[in-house]
Amino acid sequence: MISYKILLFIGILLGAAGQLLLKKGMTSQGKVNIRLKSIIKDMFNLYFRRYIIFGGLIFILSLALWTIVLSKLDLSYAYPLVSANFVVVSLLSKLFFKEKISRFRWLSIFVILIGVVLVTMS
Repeated sequence: MISYKILLFIGILLGAAGQLLLKKGMTSQGKVNIRLKSIIKDMFNLYFRRYIIFGGLIFILSLALWTIVLSKLDLSYAYPLVSANFVVVSLLSKLFFKEKISRFRWLSIFVILIGVVLVTMS
């Protein structure tokens, strides 16, 4: 039987992958302009893009794993671990999108990582 902690970790990675795909989709979209008179068409054009759809599907898979994890693990344990998503997304954003991350942001990410480690030790 697979460990619920492993499922939680896989869900966190899927959530990060979903974020990256959404960012890729929105980067290719450019600035979003939604007008009230054409909101249906604008929303359709925005959300029915390959990367947006795939990112959304990955989020749904992540949600499915999350609900399975919640059936076994305490919410007070599992939910703080989801903040590891901030760490993973930041690292992958730097790698794939060449985003600039300030020293203060790196320090903040490191503090989050320390919190995740402390929660796992509890």
